[in-house]
Formats: sequence, C-alpha cells, structure tokens
Amino acid sequence: MAISFNRKIGNLVIKDHMIRYAELKQGTPIVLNKCEERQIPPGMIVDGRIKDETGFSLLLDDCVTSWGIKGRSVRFNVPDSHVVIRKIQIPIDVEDDEIRGYLYVEMGSTIHLPFDEVVFDYVPLTKNNKMQSILLVASSEQLVQQYTDLLSSVKLKPIVADISSLCCFRLLHRNGKKSNDLIFLIQFDVSSVNLTIFNDHKPEFMRHLYFENEEAGHHSANEWDDILKEIEHVLNFYRFSLNDGEQEINQFILTGDHPNLLEFNQFINSRFERNVTLLANEIICSLDKTPIPYTFHLPAGLALKEVE
Repeated sequence: MAISFNRKIGNLVIKDHMIRYAELKQGTPIVLNKCEERQIPPGMIVDGRIKDETGFSLLLDDCVTSWGIKGRSVRFNVPDSHVVIRKIQIPIDVEDDEIRGYLYVEMGSTIHLPFDEVVFDYVPLTKNNKMQSILLVASSEQLVQQYTDLLSSVKLKPIVADISSLCCFRLLHRNGKKSNDLIFLIQFDVSSVNLTIFNDHKPEFMRHLYFENEEAGHHSANEWDDILKEIEHVLNFYRFSLNDGEQEINQFILTGDHPNLLEFNQFINSRFERNVTLLANEIICSLDKTPIPYTFHLPAGLALKEVE
C-alpha cells in the first residue's frame, strides 16, 4: 500500500494495560506532534486477547472522541503473543509469484502454526540449487479481524497492522544502525518481555514472555533473573541450534514501557557479559524539542512506517 506522508495517519498501540496514540510531523528531526495515552482497566485485555469487548469498545470510543481523531486512518499493532516468526525452506521451483499460494496450501500440513486461520506476510531470503529460504511472519486472522472490527466500530479506519519489534527496529534503523549488524532487541514492558533477533533488517527469531497475574510494573528480582536466563537461552539457541555456532550478536538494544526500564538496564548490564544500550531516539523529538519518552518508542516506530 503506497502511503503519502502528507496524508494524516494515526498510530495506535494497544497493550494489556494501556492505549497509546501518536502522530508525526515531518521535519529534522521528525516531531511527535500528538501523543495520547489512556490506561486500560485490569482484565479487559489479557495477553493480547480482548476479554471484555463491550467495555473496551466504550473505552476506545471515549478515546477517539476526547483525542479528536474520529474518522482518522490508523495503523495498529498486532499483540506480540499472537505473532509467529519462522524461517522456512520451500522448493526452488516455486516461482516468486507462486510463493503466497504455495504457503496457503502448506499451512496446516508441512507448515504448522498455532492458529486455525492465519494472516501472514513473507520475505524472500536466500536460494540454492534445491531450496529457497523465506521469512514467514504470521498471526491469528481471527484476532487481527477482531481488532480491525473494533477500530472500525468507533469510527476509525484501520489501514495496516504491524508487529512491535519491527516498529522498534524502524526507530533504531532511522538512527543509523548498520544493516549488517546482528541486533538483539529486548522489549521490557509492564506485563511482558519480547526478545527479537534481527539479521540484515529482518526479524529472524522472536520469543515472547508473559507475566501472568502480575500487578502492572511490579516484578520480583527472581523474575528479572528469569528474564536474563531466557535471554541467554535464546542467544545459545540462535547461535548453536539455528546457525551452527557461526553467528555472533553485535548489538543489544533495550526499550519498552516498564516504569523500571532504567533500573532493569542497570541490572542487566551488571549481570550480563555484553553491553546492553537503551534505544536512542535522536531522529524524533516532542513538540518542546525534548526526546520522546521510552513509552512512545513503539507508536513512534509505527508512525515511521509512512516514511520508509
């Protein structure tokens, strides 16, 4: 879909605990000229699943009215817990214009995903004499449609869905990270942690951790240790199981909306053998020319989709 920059498009990020909305104004640096947020009552959305559709619809409708965005075209995020990223081998004789149809046929037989009905996209990777590799990004069609229908019901116009790790990477890339870097992105949020490994701009591996029945932002020291162990596990799996020990991560980047993000950054650097740096955002500033808050990295990265 070709999108003109001067067409005003909103960017909506929906988490279990918060709705955030952002719009960008072009310039140098780019300006986040509208940012809004509203807390979501506990239990209304759980691990990306909308449990109280009526209550959430009323809340969303009130946001649309008070933020003055009725009728706005919007991009939105697909919950991380309902996204699968997988590298897949397919026969070399499947032509480029036949790949999507081939994948549809193979869903549920040779390609197994945790969704009954799937919405997906793919990126071609490498080819050899017999096989070609593609990167498959898939989600639940039912879930994406539920979000789409809810946004439409409150007089918004959903035009595209995106995944959070790509939004954050977009912000990182606009800040000048080299395309050949292997990057480990850690998204530390109030109720979850999302771990994604990027190779040459592409998310090759993703792992999502959800903190069940935790009060927003309150996690024990044991949980932080568990997160660190999971990071090590993902690193070892990626390096030795997926790449035969040949790939070494270059960059470790941290972002997220957890209130203790800075403390977690100190913790992980005190316990981790590699340097973890906070995601910088020099290319976007607030209206008062200050850096945008970490909590708005994700909606800002979603908004950058229009200037790719």
